[in-house]
Amino acid sequence: MDRLACINVTSLPLQILLRAHPAWAHLPVVVVEDDRPNALISYLNTQAHRAGVRSGHRYATALALVKNLQAGTVSQPQIKATVHALADQLRRYSPHVEPSSTPGVFWVDVKGLDRLYSSLCTWADAVRKDLRSMGMKASVAVGFSRFGVYALAISHQGTLVCEDAAQEQASAQRVPLDRLNLDPGTRDRLLMLGVNSVGDFLRLPGEGIRTRFGAEIDEIYQLAAGTRWAPLCPAPAKELHTRSIEFDESESNTERLVFLIKRLLDEFVVAFARQTNAIVGISLEMKLQNRTTLTERVRPAAATLDVLQLLQLIYLRLNTLQLSAGIVTLRVTVDVCPATPDQRRFFLEHSRDVDAANQALARVRAECGEQAVVRARICDAHSPAARFMWEPVAEVPIRSAPRVVASRPLVRRIYTHPSVLSKSVLETSAQRKLGPYVLSGGWWGGNVHRDYYFVHTHNGRVWWVYYDQRRACYFLQGQVE
Repeated sequence: MDRLACINVTSLPLQILLRAHPAWAHLPVVVVEDDRPNALISYLNTQAHRAGVRSGHRYATALALVKNLQAGTVSQPQIKATVHALADQLRRYSPHVEPSSTPGVFWVDVKGLDRLYSSLCTWADAVRKDLRSMGMKASVAVGFSRFGVYALAISHQGTLVCEDAAQEQASAQRVPLDRLNLDPGTRDRLLMLGVNSVGDFLRLPGEGIRTRFGAEIDEIYQLAAGTRWAPLCPAPAKELHTRSIEFDESESNTERLVFLIKRLLDEFVVAFARQTNAIVGISLEMKLQNRTTLTERVRPAAATLDVLQLLQLIYLRLNTLQLSAGIVTLRVTVDVCPATPDQRRFFLEHSRDVDAANQALARVRAECGEQAVVRARICDAHSPAARFMWEPVAEVPIRSAPRVVASRPLVRRIYTHPSVLSKSVLETSAQRKLGPYVLSGGWWGGNVHRDYYFVHTHNGRVWWVYYDQRRACYFLQGQVE
């Protein structure tokens, strides 16, 4: 029989959160869906579980159970990037890796690997050790069926290798039901019926599963019972378009570097045009003579095969660098995407104003960095200063929609860092004060109690200030203009 493995990077979003907050390592920690007191808990660590917190609880409910509960959110881009990195790492041990819809769970084809390793136990230990070197805790189970290895990987620590299908089936049926990735409401209904393990679950009559619990639970039931076969669907590895240049002597002249990069890009562009692809980004990895490594990235306004446009961006980026030593190795990596017919053209006869604007923004990003061109986006947050965030601008809108207003609107200018405002200066400058507008809460970010005011000064300005009850001090948060 074919052998299959399941690698479970335990509660991947939780591990990402803990890596960002190492001081929380010994505290009860949960991952919530969003930054709200009534947000649902999706992941939790052992300390929180021992205190009675469960996935599906509201954060406010969990905080009533555990006073020192720490919580945070993990964005989907963070999770997606980590999953891609882990999949690439696992391909070093098997070419066929399938990431699950559950973050951190991977199925791996291990057929024939016992010829490369002394045993599958040795292979599993090597995988787990490698993931641990990346700072990831994981468990590995090797067996024969997709559901069987999944159930064992999420319920055991370390490595587990089943010698035959009977051993795998017996071990999987002892797995507690609450370890499976079930909907919390369905899980609680099953537990109320006395269904505590996979074995108990399989003893339920299969005909009524779909009617009582839905199609998703019925699919899990069929996989566990072996009546549904789900083949391994490996995710293809991302093809890297990379070229390297080794210099006999260290190089730091921008013009010569751009000339060499042009030769590489000309080769890439011919191949990409044949494959109906276009370039969306270029990474330059430079190994310097003093053994340091520097990586820079440029991104055009839109996917393109225009080498001249790309070289202009690269020149701007290289020209702003202050290298500590000359370059001895230059590695050029090109990212591509499927191209539209216009993007596959080498030369454009007409250029719209919007295209010119996007190219101008791309030049600014190339010269000043990716975060140089941003715009504000409104967020749902508790603190007024946190109700917006800066996000990169990929391109300008195709059509603008200006509004005609009878009078100019007021603009609230918010300072990045509020400044301390003494009470004497406030009383001397204030002509009229509106407020207070009380802000209380803060939830897991620390208790916050602020009284906000709009202060009209004698010189005609309008200050936006708040009094921090904890610090017993006034702060200037911004101005209204």
